[in-house]
Amino acid sequence: MVTHSHEVPIRLFQARPELAAELLVKSLGAALPAYASALPESEALTNNDPLELNCDNAAVFRDEAGVPVFAVIIEVQRGQDNRKHYSWPMYLTILRARLRCQVRLLAICTDAVTADWARRPIEVGPPGFTLLPDVIDPEELLEIDEHRGAREAVEILILKAACGGPQAEQIAHRLGRRLNELSESDRQQYAGWAMRLLSDEACTVLEEYMSMTYQEYLESPAGKLELKGERRGKIGSLLKVLDARGIRVSEPARARIEGVSDEDELDRWFVRAVTVDRVEQLFD
Repeated sequence: MVTHSHEVPIRLFQARPELAAELLVKSLGAALPAYASALPESEALTNNDPLELNCDNAAVFRDEAGVPVFAVIIEVQRGQDNRKHYSWPMYLTILRARLRCQVRLLAICTDAVTADWARRPIEVGPPGFTLLPDVIDPEELLEIDEHRGAREAVEILILKAACGGPQAEQIAHRLGRRLNELSESDRQQYAGWAMRLLSDEACTVLEEYMSMTYQEYLESPAGKLELKGERRGKIGSLLKVLDARGIRVSEPARARIEGVSDEDELDRWFVRAVTVDRVEQLFD
């Protein structure tokens, strides 16, 4: 199940793809080609094979002529999963073939044990064909240069918040100070993401800096857009489950599903989707 601690970091990279390059260069010392722009890339890495492949996030970096010079696949890794030793090389080779440029894999790990696992070389097969993921762990995320720009510092603090741990209130204090350096629209959006990750006590600390409750964020334009995006993602997942189970979805049923506004009802439909025999049974 998708959680806020997995989804919010992905939203950071979707909102500002440059963050992936900044982490690679400033945190890991990577040498990357010069680029003029950075744009989100489709996370769907499906080839002609019927197996569907989707990474967490992908960003493509282009030169002034719009030609891709490199790309970064970002994976938010919350635990060891040896299946990734097979899917990660496929992500890289498929995106490399699509864009005709070099591709790196950046794993944001939420604990040191997972980071150690992710750093292991993946021997693909042919001699020398070895994948070495770029890996950042929670302790590296905390090593924030106070001279970094406010936006980048806020993004890294939110990534750290997604990792959990006992430092939530410390993070909230640092976030509150740096959030107030941003424009009002950016301030509200990043604060809303942070409040989904922090403990109640840490949210109280952050609200003292922000003078804005989480409910006020949800009622703001940024909050409404966020909820709309989440609902759209849930609807897409529900339709995929029905399709995978071979359940035909009529046009009236599709319209009802795509038009739902009640989050609780949508969640109930998703649970039922794994057991129903007909799409109409979702609505019973």
